[in-house]
Amino acid sequence: MNMTESRSRSDVVRDRRQREQTRRFNSTSGAVRGPLISKPRRVENAGPYRPIRGRGGDGGFKLSLPSVSLDGLMNWRTLSLGICALLIGILAWAMTDGRMYVQGINLGGASLVPQDEIYAQSGLANVHAFWINPEEAAENIMAIPGIQDATVTVQWPATVNVVVVERVPQVLLIDGSRSWWVDKTGARYASRGELPGLLPIVNDSKTEVTSLPTEVIQGALQLRELRPNIEQLYFDFERGLSYQDGRGWRGYFGTGTDMAQKLAVYETLVADLQDNGLSPKVIDVTKPLSPYYR
Repeated sequence: MNMTESRSRSDVVRDRRQREQTRRFNSTSGAVRGPLISKPRRVENAGPYRPIRGRGGDGGFKLSLPSVSLDGLMNWRTLSLGICALLIGILAWAMTDGRMYVQGINLGGASLVPQDEIYAQSGLANVHAFWINPEEAAENIMAIPGIQDATVTVQWPATVNVVVVERVPQVLLIDGSRSWWVDKTGARYASRGELPGLLPIVNDSKTEVTSLPTEVIQGALQLRELRPNIEQLYFDFERGLSYQDGRGWRGYFGTGTDMAQKLAVYETLVADLQDNGLSPKVIDVTKPLSPYYR
């Protein structure tokens, strides 16, 4: 077998294979009918199958927004206007009703300072409830002579409760034509008339007495306790307290709480002077260990 014969057989076999492949392809493509779309599988107990269909001509989905009616807008506007009108009415009532203004105070703790004065000085008279300032009112009240402390509370709408702590006068300081009450700290403040049982102390100094040392207050009260018949004392910055003895002389006692010892020395010295028929003008026991007379 030569090369020419061998090639011819190969060509025949190749041609036969090509014809067989063409025949198979034509037979397969001819059996296809319609598009290649798989059918959805049915799920048991899932109800009838309903295909999803889009809206619109192009088969796509469209998002629809809720519609707002004009009537709804008008209702909201009407409601808002009604609420505003109601608030305005409430505000107008609150600003004009007399019960919203302070017409007086409920006062406790005051016996020497008049209630009218406390009410006037508090700054609360005819103040609207919205503008009441309890702290400021308390400060105003504590500025009143004779008031040591004050507490102010408010009950709605305009009821004001005031509780004060007064300064308790211990002695009456007479300085020229003026009279002052003096508390236990020695601070003076304007007197409010006569107070029965208050021990008078006359300023016997050449300068004004703006306050009394606490030792003077203590000494004066002790002298009054030891000698209830004492009706008036004198004070000067050099020798302290003194007493005009009804027997014709001035007795000086100084200050402090040792008045019992000084009174004992005083009475002993007086007895000796009387036994000797002497009538002194001054007896000084401010220093009880070294008293003198003249």
